[in-house]
Parts: sequence; C-alpha cells; structure tokens
Amino acid sequence: MRTTSLLYWALQLAGWSFYFYAQASGEVIFASATWGQTTALWGTVCLAGILLTQGFRWTAKRRGWLMLSPAPLFGRVAAATLLLAVLSHLLVMSLSQAVYGSPVAPIMGSFYERLGEYEQLRNQFIASVALYAAWVTLYMAFAMQRRRHQLAGQLQAAELRLLKSQLNPHFLFNALNGLRSLIADDPARARDAVTQLARTLRYTLASGDEDLVSLERELEMVEDYLALESMRLAERLRVEREIEPAARTSRVPVMLLQTLVENAIKHGIAELKEGGTLRIEARVSDDQLRLSVTNPRPLQGSNTQGEGLGLKNSTERLRLLFGARASLRLDLSQPGVAMAVAVMPK
Repeated sequence: MRTTSLLYWALQLAGWSFYFYAQASGEVIFASATWGQTTALWGTVCLAGILLTQGFRWTAKRRGWLMLSPAPLFGRVAAATLLLAVLSHLLVMSLSQAVYGSPVAPIMGSFYERLGEYEQLRNQFIASVALYAAWVTLYMAFAMQRRRHQLAGQLQAAELRLLKSQLNPHFLFNALNGLRSLIADDPARARDAVTQLARTLRYTLASGDEDLVSLERELEMVEDYLALESMRLAERLRVEREIEPAARTSRVPVMLLQTLVENAIKHGIAELKEGGTLRIEARVSDDQLRLSVTNPRPLQGSNTQGEGLGLKNSTERLRLLFGARASLRLDLSQPGVAMAVAVMPK
C-alpha cells in the first residue's frame, strides 16, 4: 500500500508538472506572455488539478466504484469527468480574466485567433474535458488492474489456507495411526513418541500463518517425524541425508518435505516386509533448490503412491506460491523405486 501511494503521488506530481511546463512555456512562446503571468495562471490551475483529481480518487475509493458493474461505473466516471472539466474551465476563465483581462487563456487565443471568443471558450472547455478524461482513464485503468491483482492475491491466500487446513488433519491422522500401534507393544517408547508428536504439532501450529519456512526448520520437523516412524518401523526404516549447506537457508512451503517423506514411508517403505532406505537430498543450482526424496516401493500396485492427498496439495501449493517457476513430480520409471522431486526458486 505504501509503495502504491508513493508511486501514485510521483506520477501525479510528474504529470501535472509536465502539463504546467507545456502550457506556461507555450504561452510565453506563442502569446508573448511573461513567466510571472503564466505561472500565476497555470500554476494555480495545476494545483487545483491535483486537488480535483485527488477528490475524484477519494470519492471513487470511498464509494466503492471499482466494485460496480460496467454500466453504473461508466455513468459515474463520465459524470465526474465532466464535473472536473467544468470546474477547471471556470477556474481558467476566472484566472485568465484576472491576469490578462480576457476569459480566454492567451495560449488558446493564439492557436484559435481566427475564431470568435465563444468558439475559443468552447475549445478551451473541450481541452479541459480531454485533459481530465485522459487522467481519469489512466487512473481507473491502473486502479482496476491493481484491484484484479489484489483479488487474485486474496484468492490465492484463501486457496493456500484451504490446502493447509486439509494437510494438517491428514498428517495428524497418519501420525496418530502410527502411534496407536506402539501403545500396546511398548508403552515407554509410546511416551517418547508422544513427545515427538507434540513437537511436530507445535511446529504445524506455529507455522499456521506462514506459507514459507527455511529448509533448516523444515528438516528439524522432519527429524521428529522420522523418529516417530522409526519407533514403529525399527530396523525397517533407514535414512540417508545429503543436504548442501547452501540449501539449508532456502525457503520452502511449510510441510512440503514432511509430506514427501510421509508419502515415501506410507506408500513405499512401510509396504515392504524388509523396509528400505529413505534418501533425502537438497541441492542448489542456478538459483534453484532441488529437493528429492527417494524410497523403495512394492512392485505390485505401486502406482498408488502418486494418488495421495498430500502430494496433490503440495503440487497445488507450489503452483500458487511460485507459479511456473516451481514443479513437483513423482518419478516411478524405475522398477521398485519412487523418487519425488520438487524444484523451486531459492
């Protein structure tokens, strides 16, 4: 908002300064007026123009014109433009009469010297209409474009909140399901698992208002999750990590890596009697983070690994956060191996 306001005022002052110089210098050159006279006339007109257009802007925002349908919006904008032009025209006539003794500004009289005073005043009014019509058109075009961006951003934020609200219960269900199997077999380890789960849930709650976190922070959460799963799977779960130091500071969507790891264990390692090795890699190249999770998978029915809610949500969140600059794919081309690869700007 602050940047938009500064840009508006910069363009406002630049535009009216250019208009003042064009009118004042033209009057000096073509009508032999003095700079003192032209400054008194056109300096006042431009200051009034700033106030009038600012009044239009305030009214449009206050009355919510940008939310109107095209027909009523056009009617209000046209009426406002005409009103601005009339007020400006009356001001030019009054100032010109006071400074030069004629309601026709000298620059207008020099261009239309063969016309009568009435025709000159008519053209002077038409010039005011053209000036304010151009200002209003440019302002409304920029304002409507900005509103479209705001609405798109609000929609994106709402979609992200929805995806995250779906993801957290999905994760919690899987974690509790794994914890349940420990309670009867090993109560002591179950207590440790509850501690790990509490830390994991604290992470998801603390990051509820965040879309992106550092990979380092995400890795800490994943370690707690792996500790939970290792209590359930024991020797069947082995983990290898290859994380470049430069990758640790990269920003990633909240729970992205956890979702990839969870998917790899649930649909891959946990389905194998002998278990397997989960490999987590993170590298930075050409200002892009490449995050991959590789795991063994059953040979039969293994294509179901790509159908989970978690992966679908993660793909959609990457799209909303980074657009075409990010991607998530699940590579099942190698028999018995699944590799999820996420690529995003660093």
